[in-house]
Amino acid sequence: MGFNEIIGQNGAIKILKEELRDNRINHAYLFNGRDGVGKKLLAFQFARAINCHNKVDDSCGQCMACKKIDHFNHPDLKLIEPVNNSIKIDQIRNFQKEIVYKPYESKKKIYIIDGADTMTLEAANSLLKTLEEPPHYAVIILLVEDLNKLPSTIISRCQQIQLSNIAREIIKEYLINKGIGDKKAHLIATLARGSIGDALKLVEKEDILLIREELFDFLCNLTHLRAVDIFNKSQQMVDWFQQDLPLFDLISGWFKDIIFYNQGIKDNIVNYDFIDKIEVQARNYRTEELISIIELIGETRKYIKANVRKDLALQVMLLKIRAKRV
Repeated sequence: MGFNEIIGQNGAIKILKEELRDNRINHAYLFNGRDGVGKKLLAFQFARAINCHNKVDDSCGQCMACKKIDHFNHPDLKLIEPVNNSIKIDQIRNFQKEIVYKPYESKKKIYIIDGADTMTLEAANSLLKTLEEPPHYAVIILLVEDLNKLPSTIISRCQQIQLSNIAREIIKEYLINKGIGDKKAHLIATLARGSIGDALKLVEKEDILLIREELFDFLCNLTHLRAVDIFNKSQQMVDWFQQDLPLFDLISGWFKDIIFYNQGIKDNIVNYDFIDKIEVQARNYRTEELISIIELIGETRKYIKANVRKDLALQVMLLKIRAKRV
């Protein structure tokens, strides 16, 4: 595998390849980007390129170093990942005990810390000591989704590499090349919101189109449903959550499409195969109501992330949407 197999991150790749060619590898990097855009993939490829025996600014895939990294058994490459949703101080202490030893067989000893933004405060403070005085042979790569969760003292000691969200058309083309039909590829590329990782997860949800249709039919009839019907549907939505379906993205996307229709921006409508139903719904909502509904959906998403009971949060949201009292 080489850099050319990483999708949609040409800017980040250009920076890393230039540093490889100029032989000015930094001691610490911070790869920042949302989940699924390729941070870990890029970090492993950078590690291959750093220690590749045959190429300067890429990996050959054939030398012993490349093959060992491909098989996750290179002695000079270590991956640190969260345990129970966070990186603990004991993990950083173990890393600090190891890093004092020189590389066994390569030019550089590389540590990839995935989910570095989940470090406990104690772990972050401990890591800072190493970042302040790193061994000359070490390269530390932090993978971060939320930069705001890292102390500024750590950020300032790393070279930041920003990974961008991947364009919808690039994701769609990638899925079509994998044999996904145009309609499903377009929907998944939209729901993935710039993440190849999320797109690949959605591909595995074979019934996503049927669930989308059922959900939109429910939203079309929401103002006429009894409370008991809404309670029953909220239980089904909880089941969909357990399947890791992008429920909030589907719901907010539906109401955004109604806004686009009302404002005459039909090219922005995602669920265009439901245009007849969108046209009918557009008569039932004012733009201010739709904006409030979308804000409500975002708030409900936050509540559920904060461990509020899913069924109760969804019930309240749906009842408010039904009453247009948001």
